[in-house]
Amino acid sequence: MTDTPDKPVLTLRDLTIEFPTSQGVVRAVKALSLDIHKGRRVGFIGESGSGKTTTALAVMQLLAEPGRVAHGQIDLGGTDILSLDEEEIRQTRLSRVAYIPQGAMNSLNPVMRVEPQMWDGIIAHEGHSDRSELKRRSDEALQSVGLPIHAGQLYPHELSGGMKQRVCIAMGIILNPELIIADEPTSALDVVTQRQVMQTLKDIQRQIGSGLMLIGHDMGLMAQTVDELAVLKDGELVEHGTVRQILEAPKHPYTKDLISSVPLVGGESFLNPDARADAPKRNSSEPLLSFENVRKDYGMVTALHPMSFTLQGDTPQIISIVGQSGSGKSTMGSIMLGFNPPSQGRVLFEGQDVQKMSAVQSLDFRRNVQAVFQDPYACFNPFYRVDHALKFPFRQFGLAQSPEHTRRAMEEACQAVGLDPDLVLSRYPHQLSGGQRQRLIVARALMLSPKLLIADEPVSMVDASLRASILSNIYDLKDKYGISILYITHDLATAYHVSDFVMVLFKGHVVEAGPPKEVIGAPQHPYTQLLIDSIPWPDLKRSWGDGRQDWDPVELETEAQRAAAVYRGEVSGFDLAQA
Repeated sequence: MTDTPDKPVLTLRDLTIEFPTSQGVVRAVKALSLDIHKGRRVGFIGESGSGKTTTALAVMQLLAEPGRVAHGQIDLGGTDILSLDEEEIRQTRLSRVAYIPQGAMNSLNPVMRVEPQMWDGIIAHEGHSDRSELKRRSDEALQSVGLPIHAGQLYPHELSGGMKQRVCIAMGIILNPELIIADEPTSALDVVTQRQVMQTLKDIQRQIGSGLMLIGHDMGLMAQTVDELAVLKDGELVEHGTVRQILEAPKHPYTKDLISSVPLVGGESFLNPDARADAPKRNSSEPLLSFENVRKDYGMVTALHPMSFTLQGDTPQIISIVGQSGSGKSTMGSIMLGFNPPSQGRVLFEGQDVQKMSAVQSLDFRRNVQAVFQDPYACFNPFYRVDHALKFPFRQFGLAQSPEHTRRAMEEACQAVGLDPDLVLSRYPHQLSGGQRQRLIVARALMLSPKLLIADEPVSMVDASLRASILSNIYDLKDKYGISILYITHDLATAYHVSDFVMVLFKGHVVEAGPPKEVIGAPQHPYTQLLIDSIPWPDLKRSWGDGRQDWDPVELETEAQRAAAVYRGEVSGFDLAQA
């Protein structure tokens, strides 16, 4: 097969994909036509359910039953994909079209080292090779994505999230495919790691000259990464053009909504801070939550260095804890919830040591301190309907007075988070979108009338257009019900808008703290500046994803370690002790 300069690597013509259901046929993709040329990066953007991943799986012939290509053509460099038999498509995967998945941890074999997993693809397509040749090629692939050779000898759990994602990229390009499909490869990564991974993907795609199909929902990331944008909504291609055309002169209302949904530091707020409320009445005059010289060690590693703060709880506030993966944010959250005992110091809730509570005190603590977790898919038992998930804790904590009272509480909680109870309560979790599940987690917590909410990355796995909606909803609930919230995130742009106070964590230390307009709006510490510079905004003048040599995160982090912590001011009701 010989390529001509104008011949597309991938051609989709009138592609229609259907899923027969008991309620009728669902058209997930409708008459989609698009070309991807050699060396070009095309972004497929849209909300969950728009048909992005379904299209990619059809190209790989990996559609799950009962999904089927009902009509149209998929041409990969002159090969009719739909006419290939099972063995032919198996030989085509990886060698000509590679798929880089969203969840790197779930895509790597946890009981095998990285190196033999990389060799599997070579052997499957080229037969057995000399071990030294296999090692040379795997070492070369690892180095090409910026990983040290010794990473091949590690198990997946010994790698960071960014390193695992780079391993998936290395595995995808090891046979120099004509087309790379990257399905939201950075959705769960912090902004610094996200920038490194995307620069790696762009560099390697440029080196081997393949086409790139990048799937995502973040318009800022797309603007900094791709050449063209294909905007999908409900399975239809509603707009297609160069990034500049789409960003500077969007034509479709949905495209305009996607662009405006990106929260910007210093940009227009997505909140409606009209209502204020007093905190729930408390029997205790003690602070709501206190850290007294709390430290957490894992073996020889200190995940959280000694920290002290007091949250009074008399006025509802949102305290944001921001930083990269591994900075100690989630460790703080698990300690606050009592899941993880501190190695040193005490955590007090209304004057009571969380680790020394009686059974009755612990039950009261569990009701008053609720959590909203990162993964909306893992927070519900897939075998029970939504109403069971909501009423079970309500009954367990002794709040249910009657079936009618429980039903009324569930309906009010659903309505409070913007959901129709008649629509969602009788469904199973898999029948709901990620955004609906995330809202239901908030509703479940709200039913218990908590005093404190620990929100650990509550919107990192939902569409960009839903993030503002869910956070605005949480913000409104904070004011309506007087709930204090500790918001754990690596998204500084949303923290800028929703927070009363921000703490920036770096390797277990607070390096900058204060009101968000000072800490995030005008950062002074080198690490905070690194985080801000790593946010992908829909601004074509930025050099976020061009791999420029003056952006070295390792050097910048080394500089940050040498810098002293910066304390920018205080807010009433929250006192952070300076280290």
